[in-house]
Amino acid sequence: MKFDTNIFAAAFEAVRNSWKFFFGIIAILFLLDAFNMFYDLGNSITVAKGFAESGIVFYACVVLLGFTMEEPDLNKKYTGFMFRYLLLLYAPVIVVSLLIAMLSNSAFQGDQEARNAFLGLVVVVSAITYFLTMFLFGTLFPALVLGIRKGIGSAVTRSFRQAGYMIPRLVLGVGLFNVIPFAVLIIAENIGVGSDPLTATGAPDLAGACVLALVKLTSGFSLVIFAVIVCRAYLRDLSNLGELPTSDAEVFA
Repeated sequence: MKFDTNIFAAAFEAVRNSWKFFFGIIAILFLLDAFNMFYDLGNSITVAKGFAESGIVFYACVVLLGFTMEEPDLNKKYTGFMFRYLLLLYAPVIVVSLLIAMLSNSAFQGDQEARNAFLGLVVVVSAITYFLTMFLFGTLFPALVLGIRKGIGSAVTRSFRQAGYMIPRLVLGVGLFNVIPFAVLIIAENIGVGSDPLTATGAPDLAGACVLALVKLTSGFSLVIFAVIVCRAYLRDLSNLGELPTSDAEVFA
């Protein structure tokens, strides 16, 4: 893995090297939202999106760590990777959001304005929770691919050792590309476009489809940036411990 490029350039390179998987998963996420317009999937769509997004991070880690898509045990690694991604990154955000939503409903019964204001906290608290889970458990994911120091406890202690590297990049890198989709949606709503790829009658809505595609692409790219940051932090830590694989040792020479 080369360290002579910034995280955004490295993320573009990772997308280029895994473009079939990246754009394939983006298409799945796009279709899930389109399907959900007519068939309310409830919480199932959240879980389905979590499975799909874990694939973006997984394949980015694979190429960033120098593996090929023809690795014999890749599918086996992905299974464990996927469930840990859902458990450690997705579940905490969902649980916190549900707890706040339930609290607001019980605390502000009949006061719609107060409840809506309180529900605004869901976004803030969910964002903080997501950041904390990315920071604490992020380096577990490249460890699962490479197979060295892949315990959850090891990931947490490693994250604190690499906090100076990870925190500013997670905030300015992943954070930036997580804000962009919200900005796109707000702008689209204000100009009357929306983000639905289909009309209520099922006819294609090209403008809405373009907005949704842009949202999915920027959100997906933020996951690749996340993969770059945690892979680099993971390799830096292995280098400091003298456990870096020979294939990557020359980067730190």
